[in-house]
Amino acid sequence: MGTSFYLILSVSICGYLWILIDMFYIFHGSNEFSAKETLARLKTRLGDAAMVDLNTTEMEGATLTLKELIHHANAIPFLSPKRVVIVYGYLSKLSGSGRGKGDTETLKKLAAALQDLPPTTNLVFMEAVTLKASHPILKLAQETPKSVHLFDLPKAGQLPQWIVNRTAQKGGQIDYPAASALANVMGDDLRALDNEIEKLTLYVNNQRPIRLSDVELLCPYTADSETFAMTKAIGRRDARAALDQLHKRLQEGQNALAILGGIAAQFRGLLEVKSMAAAGLSPAEIARKKGWRSDYAAKMRLQEARRFSLEQLTQIFSTLLETDKAIKTGQIEAALALDLLVSRLCG
Repeated sequence: MGTSFYLILSVSICGYLWILIDMFYIFHGSNEFSAKETLARLKTRLGDAAMVDLNTTEMEGATLTLKELIHHANAIPFLSPKRVVIVYGYLSKLSGSGRGKGDTETLKKLAAALQDLPPTTNLVFMEAVTLKASHPILKLAQETPKSVHLFDLPKAGQLPQWIVNRTAQKGGQIDYPAASALANVMGDDLRALDNEIEKLTLYVNNQRPIRLSDVELLCPYTADSETFAMTKAIGRRDARAALDQLHKRLQEGQNALAILGGIAAQFRGLLEVKSMAAAGLSPAEIARKKGWRSDYAAKMRLQEARRFSLEQLTQIFSTLLETDKAIKTGQIEAALALDLLVSRLCG
C-alpha cells in the first residue's frame, strides 16, 4: 500500500470535514477534554455504537511495545468495515517528552509501519502534551490534511466566553458575571466546568439565563471564588498564580486580615471534609452535614483536599494562626506577612 490512501467515508465534526481513511491521526495538546470529546464524535460517525465499541482497542503508551501496536493495528475488524485503535502517550514517550532519552530507532520503525496500515484501521494517537514540530511522526501525519489536531486549553481571559459558548451548545444562556465566577473558581478544568454548566442548565430548565445567584446557590464554594482560586493555586504549589490572586485583592483595597481569614476558612473547610471522608462519610453525607444543597460542592472540596494529607492541613492551619498573631502584634507588616505565607505554603 505504501503511502497511498483510500477514501472510506467523509463526516463533519465541529465544522470540519473529516476523511476517514487508512491512516493515522494525532490529537495533541493540553486540552484533553476537547480531544476526547472530538474523538467520541468521530466514533459515532463510524456506525452502530455497540459494533464500534466492539472494534475499538485502547492502549497506554507507557507500557506499549511497537510489536503490540502493529499487532492491534493490523487486526481485522469484526462484522464491521472499520476498527479504531487509540493509543495514549506513546509518541511523547518515544520522543522523550522532556524526561529521559527518546527512542530514535523505534520512531523510525514506527514511521515505516504507519505507511502500511490496513485500510480498515483508524489509528489515533492521543497525546496530553503538545508535540514538537520536529517530531518525525507529527511531520509524517501532516502530509495528509486534517490528520493532526492541536487542542489547546483556553487562556484565563477566554474562559468566561468558553463557558458562554458551551452553555449555548446545551441550548441555554448564562450571564457573563456568572460565567466569570465559574471561570475564576474552577480555572481551566473543562470537564468540571462542563459538569457545572450541565447542572445549572438543568436547574433553570432553559427558561431563563443562568445568573450569578444560581451559581452561588448551587455551588457554595463560589461565594468567595477568589479565595477558593487562591487555595487551588496553593494546592498545585503554583506560587505565581496564588500570589497574583493575593496581590489583586490587596490592590483592590481588601483588608489583609480579612484575606487571611478567608484563606483560613478555606483550609478549615478542606480539613473538615477530609476528616469526614476519612471517617467514612460519602460526599452526599458531607453535603448534608454542611448544609449544602448539592453534593458537588463536597466533591470539589474533596478533590482539592486530596492534594494534602491530614497532617499537612493541620500544619497549614497552625501556620495561618502564627501569621495572624504576627500581624496583630505588629511583628511584621500585613502585606509582607501574606506574601511570605503564600510563598511558604506553595514551597
